[in-house]
Amino acid sequence: MLALLLAAAPVGASGNPFSPILTPRQAAPTLPGAPFLPSAEREDIVLERLDILTQLDELELAREALTARVRAETLGFRGEGRVYNAPIPESTERILASRAAGLKRDLAKLEEQASGLLAETEPFSMGFAEFPVVELRKPFFNDWGRPRSGGRRHKGTDLLAQIGVPLRAIEDGYVERASNGSLGGLSLYLIGDSGSRYYYAHMDEISDVVDGQRVYAGQIVGTNGDSGNARGAPHLHMQWAPTGESNWENPFPLLDVLFGEGAAAEALEAVDEVPSIDGSDRTYLLDSGT
Repeated sequence: MLALLLAAAPVGASGNPFSPILTPRQAAPTLPGAPFLPSAEREDIVLERLDILTQLDELELAREALTARVRAETLGFRGEGRVYNAPIPESTERILASRAAGLKRDLAKLEEQASGLLAETEPFSMGFAEFPVVELRKPFFNDWGRPRSGGRRHKGTDLLAQIGVPLRAIEDGYVERASNGSLGGLSLYLIGDSGSRYYYAHMDEISDVVDGQRVYAGQIVGTNGDSGNARGAPHLHMQWAPTGESNWENPFPLLDVLFGEGAAAEALEAVDEVPSIDGSDRTYLLDSGT
């Protein structure tokens, strides 16, 4: 019975923090550009931790499902004015507790192995953290403050990637809200445990997360796109407010640490133009993005 309940445990909005990779939209354009991948060491550790935390949450969901089932079966059996709510069978409780204890031991070992990575994010008041884009097609650079249309200034970092590339939660936290505007298009706001606020813009899809839902570093929260004013130039526009308000600061130093290849990013920092990202011969100034 326990195995069946674990397999049938509710997911997504009901509390399971793991969301599947979404299928990219039909006829998504394939743009030129070599893949640029974040640090494999960081990704391996963060995703292993995500798997452990997901299993712990699934165990808790299984316990809740068992408790609800036992109560439903015992309600109505009254005696002397009482309702008998039998507890979860002791043997089942032992199995659940044993599995949870084993996972917590694995988590503690992983934290010991990750001491170097945790030290890298300590200046940002973060623990486990992950670069938000699974795969880039161009190196990113420090484009904070660059001119934008209407006299605006760029308030984030643009991360160029194919449409449909999975986007991940940058740190543990919760979903604040989703939005859909003319500039940012389909967007997601996350609040991290560090107190930081993150804005993901120009998304193609948002996964099955809901407002207020708990998320973990590395969890897939949606896919990259070109919604809003980024049509034909798919990228994730990432904003970061360390205090959690809307006083956005330059996210480049944080993203540079999480990507793990600072030299590649710094090499482009002084470049005013980036190669075409739409397959044409023209250069493309990232002026249409937010």
